Amino acid sequence: MKKKKNDGKIVTEKNPLLSAFKKKLKAVKKPEKKPKSIPKDRSKMIAIGVWSMIGTLIFFAFLSVLLSINTRSVVNDIERNQERNSKQKEEVSIVAGERFLSGFIEQYINVKNERAAAEQRQNTLMKYLVADDEIDQEAWFDTSGAQGDRVLNDYVLYNVKKGDGDSLFQYKVNYANVVKIKKKEHKVDKSALLNIPVKHKGDEFAVNGTPYLSEIYNLKGDIENTKEDREEYDGDQTAAIKEFLHTFFRKYAEETKNDMTYIMKTPETLNGHLVFGDVENFSIYKNDDGFEISSIVIFKEKETSIPVKERFTLFVTKNSGQYYVKQLKHQ
Repeated sequence: MKKKKNDGKIVTEKNPLLSAFKKKLKAVKKPEKKPKSIPKDRSKMIAIGVWSMIGTLIFFAFLSVLLSINTRSVVNDIERNQERNSKQKEEVSIVAGERFLSGFIEQYINVKNERAAAEQRQNTLMKYLVADDEIDQEAWFDTSGAQGDRVLNDYVLYNVKKGDGDSLFQYKVNYANVVKIKKKEHKVDKSALLNIPVKHKGDEFAVNGTPYLSEIYNLKGDIENTKEDREEYDGDQTAAIKEFLHTFFRKYAEETKNDMTYIMKTPETLNGHLVFGDVENFSIYKNDDGFEISSIVIFKEKETSIPVKERFTLFVTKNSGQYYVKQLKHQ
């Protein structure tokens, strides 16, 4: 039995190929098993990217709204400036228009019952008109059949009614119709409104239609002041404020601007042109930093004592026990 066991060992030892194969087999290392890799979750990165894009879009949308508002504001400022400049230009144009029409008014109102004078008048007036080949403009100033003269005494600008590129200049004119009866002159004085339609482009003017006379209307309207209901101040400073008003307006009448610098923010005075008389009908209102005082002040002419009344509104503060005029309004 022992012999059999050893026989296998002997056989192996005697077989060198088999022995070498076993050694190599033992030398071969089995590859280590690597743990399976778990794929990373990329959903968080995708969500961050999407929200970043949305945030960027919202930012640019908000930025475009701000730019749009700013652009609209700039455009509005430009339009306001243009409108302001246009209004200022219109105010200047009234003066220029009045100068332009001065010669026209004299030529139009003055009519002489002579053929040569009538033709000269007609030719002169035609030069003031808007060019229009379709209308017989010469007929506008034809005075055929006149039996007397018309003489301009004086005129003054009464009103200007503005339109878009067109304006109606209204002049109060005083004139006389002169007629000879049996070699004796008879004058009839008249007053009327002379209405002249004018077309203008910038500072250039032309008469745009036939002038016409009309009745003089009243410029006075029924207009009431709207007053804010406020409670008048009637406190412990009332007497001191009244005394200050008398002192202030006496100085205002007599002293110079330099003398008033300590009592007024923007000094102004009458510099002795009038003398102070009295203060009446004054009202005191408390405001945030002092008082608002409204009053009628009576001044007088030095030589004749003729009274001159004026309404003032003072905005007054009190510093170190002294009243100080921050603003003075002539109303």
